[in-house]
Amino acid sequence: MKAQLLKYLGLPWALVMLGNTSVLADTASGTIREYHLNPYEAQRGVCIKMNPALPTVGGWACLWKDNALYKEVTDLLLEAYSSTKTCSITWTTYRGGYADIYYVNCYN
Repeated sequence: MKAQLLKYLGLPWALVMLGNTSVLADTASGTIREYHLNPYEAQRGVCIKMNPALPTVGGWACLWKDNALYKEVTDLLLEAYSSTKTCSITWTTYRGGYADIYYVNCYN
């Protein structure tokens, strides 16, 4: 009986364990060379391109409005773009074909 139970529970358990693996984040640093806003993408905020180019689809990374620090990150990216600060951008997933900005660190 125990062997049959393990047989039937083994596959679902393995799938759950594989599904719970951590996501690897990608990070790149540089200056923001393009700051893009699109009013037709209601759930997406600013998208940026950096110098050197990001290793993402089209070189873009975008901040989505469900980010807990959406306003703060938007402000930080705009200030960094305006004053040519160096930023480190981290993303973990892709949404809408673009890297989804997870967090940002900018400095002089």
